[in-house]
Amino acid sequence: MARIVTTFVALLALGAFAEAQERESPFRPFDKAKFVAHLRSLGAGDADLAAYEAQCREESVAHASEAALRRFHANYAAAAALADDGDPKCALELAALIAGGDDPYVRAHARYHLGRHFLDGDDPDKAATVLAQFLRDDRNLTPLDAEVAFFYGSALAEVPLPREAAATFAEFLQVFPDAPERYRAVAAQRKAELEAQSESALHEIADNMKGIGRELRRQNSGDDTQQRQKDVVTKLEKIIEQLEEQEKQSSGAPSGNRQSQSPAANSALPGGESRIGNLHDAPRVAERWGDYKDRERKAIEAEVQTRLSGPWKKMVEEYYKKLNEGSSR
Repeated sequence: MARIVTTFVALLALGAFAEAQERESPFRPFDKAKFVAHLRSLGAGDADLAAYEAQCREESVAHASEAALRRFHANYAAAAALADDGDPKCALELAALIAGGDDPYVRAHARYHLGRHFLDGDDPDKAATVLAQFLRDDRNLTPLDAEVAFFYGSALAEVPLPREAAATFAEFLQVFPDAPERYRAVAAQRKAELEAQSESALHEIADNMKGIGRELRRQNSGDDTQQRQKDVVTKLEKIIEQLEEQEKQSSGAPSGNRQSQSPAANSALPGGESRIGNLHDAPRVAERWGDYKDRERKAIEAEVQTRLSGPWKKMVEEYYKKLNEGSSR
């Protein structure tokens, strides 16, 4: 059921991209003047805004906007710093900021970081859900739209939903021609890989094995996972039989010109524009969770019960439960 709901939300977000060539794009340029007015409402003075403009010129608007929000919103700064460091507690802190929703810019940036954290933490289903919500509810508010669309496609590819991911990368390339070149290059490569994979039965099996491996790493070896393993074995046996039959029919014909059907390696994801302050790779999320003492993990889980409610509570509860299952191996 969770997979069905996640997929449905993902496809809803794809609707934001649909038919971009036939109609006006649903995305608008970042309204920097409106954001500057928001910074003033948070207490920014002329010197602060001059520094913001300078950082926009010297680095990027995304970097500068992220830094400005951190400067004038202490709770967001603390949560984003946890995300920079790959600290699992950021899921609780970011979800609380999103659920609070008193500042739309903070809510949008928090969604971006939470989606990235879930993706880094090998939970692409939750990453796709959160990034889909951003595209539905928060687009046209921040300079992060292109990044979110890119990482949304990356999450779909990891679920795996290869067709939806390829379509998202294709629309990203069309809708965001001015996105940083490193994003566009990776998106084009991933799109080509995913389209090629959709033509091969072996790639479907590889995708299924990827999902099974993720569940086994979380120590989820229940009936559903075991059935998926059996299905993969059955499909492999059928493919082997087909290949053996083809080999018999070819009577040893030369195969030196056959194109390799091995799955293409995943392209490395570029670092996010707005991830400031982390100049080195953050430790793996599971490792960070394992570094916590039992009482610290229980304290975080208790905070989930008191600070969150509804779907955010359920999402973060499930996330920490999976981390607990992985760290208890």
